[in-house]
Amino acid sequence: MKRILGIVASPRKVGNSEILTKVIMEAAGPDNELEMIRLTDLDIKGCRACYSCLPQEATCVIEDDLAFLLEKVRNADAVVIAAPCYMLGPNGSIKKLKDRFVSIGNKFEQFAGKPCVTVTTYGAPNWEGYTEQALNLTARFLNLKLIDSAVFFGASPAEVIEKPADLQRAQRLGRALFDPDYRRTSQENECPVCWSDILKYDGTNVTCPFCGTRGKIKAEVDKVRLIFYPKDDHRFTDEGRKRHFEVYLNSKKQEYISKRKYYQELQDPYRQTSYWITLDKRE
Repeated sequence: MKRILGIVASPRKVGNSEILTKVIMEAAGPDNELEMIRLTDLDIKGCRACYSCLPQEATCVIEDDLAFLLEKVRNADAVVIAAPCYMLGPNGSIKKLKDRFVSIGNKFEQFAGKPCVTVTTYGAPNWEGYTEQALNLTARFLNLKLIDSAVFFGASPAEVIEKPADLQRAQRLGRALFDPDYRRTSQENECPVCWSDILKYDGTNVTCPFCGTRGKIKAEVDKVRLIFYPKDDHRFTDEGRKRHFEVYLNSKKQEYISKRKYYQELQDPYRQTSYWITLDKRE
C-alpha cells in the first residue's frame, strides 16, 4: 500500500483543483492511503530572511504549519500538487510556501525520489500564464521526482472533467505515479531539464531562468527552433543545490556578520526617517 498526498492550493471547495487531485490519486491504484491538504487553510507565514535555518541541523524558527506540511511530504510515497491560475500565476499560497524553502534547501535529501505530478487549472482562454512552471518549480525545490504536469481548462466547478478526454488525461497522470515505464512526452522548444517554455534571450543565447540551462536559436528552412545544451550541474542537481544553499547563502551570511557594523552605518541615515502608513493612522 502506498501513501499519496494531495496538496491543493485553492480555497474553493470541491473545485476543479480538488476534483482533479482526487481523480489522479484514485487512479494511482487500489488500496492506497490517500490524504489531502488544502494549502490555503494552513498558516504558512512569510519568510523573514533571517537565515537562522541555514545550518544543516537547523529548522525554520517561525512557528506555523510549515513543519506539519513538510512532515506529511516526508511520509508520503507520492505527491500531487494542484493549483488554479490567479492573474496569470498560481494561487498566492504557492508563492508563500515556496518562499520558505530556504529552510529546506540544504536538506533536500529528505524528499528525494518521491514521484510527483502537478496540475494547473485556468478559466480564461490563453490566461494560464506561468502557473504550470511555478508548480513544477515548487516540486523541484522540494526535490520530488517530477513525473509529469498538465494544464486543464475549466472556470466552473467540475468543468475540467466535463469532457471525457480530460477526465482520462487526469487518470493517466494518476497511473503514471507508480509506473516505472512511464515517460513524459517532451514539448518542442521547452527547456529539456525543467520543461519551462519561459526563456530569456540576451541577443545571442537563450537561458532557462529556472534551472539555468542554456541554448541557442537555430534558423531552419521553414521554422526557427531552439537547441539546448543540458548540463549535469544545473541548479536542481545535488551539487547545484549545495552550491546555492550551503555555500553561497552561508557565505553571504558570514559576509554580513563580518561587515555588520559597516552595513549598520550605511543604514543609519535612513533610520531617522519614516513614511510608513499604519492601520491606526487611517481616517
